[in-house]
Amino acid sequence: MDKKITIKDIARQAGVSVATVSYVLNNRTDQRISEETWKKVLQIINLMDYKPNSSAKSLSTSKTNCIALYMMSETSLLKRSEQLLLTEVLSEVLTVYGYHLILQDNKDISKLNYVDAILCFDATYDFFHSIGDKNFIPVIAVDCLIDIPWFFQVCTDYNNLRENAEKHFGISDYTYVCLTPNNELLKSLIRDTFNDVSFVQDLKDFSEVSGKNYVYSQKALNYLLEGKENTLYISTDLRTKMMKVYSCIELAINRVPTAEHMQFI
Repeated sequence: MDKKITIKDIARQAGVSVATVSYVLNNRTDQRISEETWKKVLQIINLMDYKPNSSAKSLSTSKTNCIALYMMSETSLLKRSEQLLLTEVLSEVLTVYGYHLILQDNKDISKLNYVDAILCFDATYDFFHSIGDKNFIPVIAVDCLIDIPWFFQVCTDYNNLRENAEKHFGISDYTYVCLTPNNELLKSLIRDTFNDVSFVQDLKDFSEVSGKNYVYSQKALNYLLEGKENTLYISTDLRTKMMKVYSCIELAINRVPTAEHMQFI
């Protein structure tokens, strides 16, 4: 039998008092609670599917079988190519499970009432935070890192890429080449994972150095590196990754308690 979620569980997860959770649930605007704390408590109530009364139940909406996808505006043909590939595979996976994918205008950051969950791909921290602040349905980060533990996040497993690269070239005898992330936390993770990294935005940003070994994992970079000597392409299974995204959508929508909100694949 599943353990019933209590107000104490909400308070513990949010790092606030039971009284604060009670004030939020009862819309006690006479209490001095910061907007950030108020939103944080509501997000955790939604995540854990806590419904003590009508005010909490109102946080839930009827299922629409639609998923919204936000992407950042890009001028780089390489990044747009990577976005298109992800959209195609994600749409195919979601269609199999009865969901419709809606590509959302990233200039329209508002509350969405017509979707069951929201995905943000390669988004900045501020953009993701803005979406999360306005929506109390599941918001999932894809290939962007968010230092907020109650949001699901699905990201490439760069440690696994490094291990494969080292088996081929040795510990430090290569440069990892990847498209420049919009997300600074992800960029820092990549820098910390590899000894030498070359971020590229477009074709003009990459100049080949004679005798250098290169490793890459994004299909869009085939335009730059495919067929060159001393180059290793480590293919990542995008379909498997999008299946993991679907799995996180289901866990989040159904409020399945889990500590594994950070998924590397």
